[in-house]
Amino acid sequence: MPKFSVRGVWQKWRESYPKDGSKADDAITVFTGVPTIYTRLLQGYEIMDPDIQVASASAAKQLRLMMCGSSALPYPVLKQWEAVTGHRLLERYGMTEFVMALSNPLHGNRKGGTVGKPLPRVEVKIIAEDGCEVSSKGVGELCVRSPSLFKEYWRRPEVTKESFLDGGFFMTGDTVTVDEDGYYVILGRSNADIMKVGGFKLSALEIEAVLLEHEAVSECCVLGLPDKAYGEIVCAIIVPHEDAKRRAERELRPAVSLEELQNWSKEKLAPYKIPTKLFLWDTLPRNAMGKVNKKELKRLLEERTT
Repeated sequence: MPKFSVRGVWQKWRESYPKDGSKADDAITVFTGVPTIYTRLLQGYEIMDPDIQVASASAAKQLRLMMCGSSALPYPVLKQWEAVTGHRLLERYGMTEFVMALSNPLHGNRKGGTVGKPLPRVEVKIIAEDGCEVSSKGVGELCVRSPSLFKEYWRRPEVTKESFLDGGFFMTGDTVTVDEDGYYVILGRSNADIMKVGGFKLSALEIEAVLLEHEAVSECCVLGLPDKAYGEIVCAIIVPHEDAKRRAERELRPAVSLEELQNWSKEKLAPYKIPTKLFLWDTLPRNAMGKVNKKELKRLLEERTT
């Protein structure tokens, strides 16, 4: 396909596995995408006619494997996709500098909200801000050493030097922790997704995953805004579901208010993680890989608030 198309992807799957139970010679067997792609596919599925929904879900179930990467997959999206297609998305973690390093198992327990464990011959460790290695359940920057690790950045010796620890471990710039089963959890980019609020280090990705459970929220982005008292405050930018927008327009109110969101969040988030600022937008700026461009988002926020 020349570019991603919600309708086109579902159609390709239906053509691969027709309703008569046959299989096309060029049938799609493996699919991989970023979280935004799966969100868009689910939105497209929800507006299909019932008979097309049945055919689409049945066709999707026939694929051998579906994977997700590039950024954290919200747990509600994981569960909804599994309910529709029967596929529990295989989440894994990699970078251009070393290809794949961590992965949930092809056969075995794929834990939502994690990127699995180190692949064979891949070594990892977690380094705190003070440069010391932290315990398995600590929080810090993920560092990787692997046979597939790159040698250097082209003609950038200083950047190369700054990117490696003694012993050949590459500093990924991603903040992680490890759960009780040894599965790695990506908390976000250290310079973009980790907020410092009143002495607490918070993961924007963790808060985003919770907010996506709200019935009115289609997409969201959480980031820290400068604050004199707390250093940063938690700000949420939300794209409401279309039905929530229509209902709000009829009732002459916002699709979701800050007070409503805060009350809803009390049973799901610690008090210091609850957003104190809320913006409702129609879309979120994204890069070519489908990730929310938080740098651009902050710039747009500054424009709208000045």
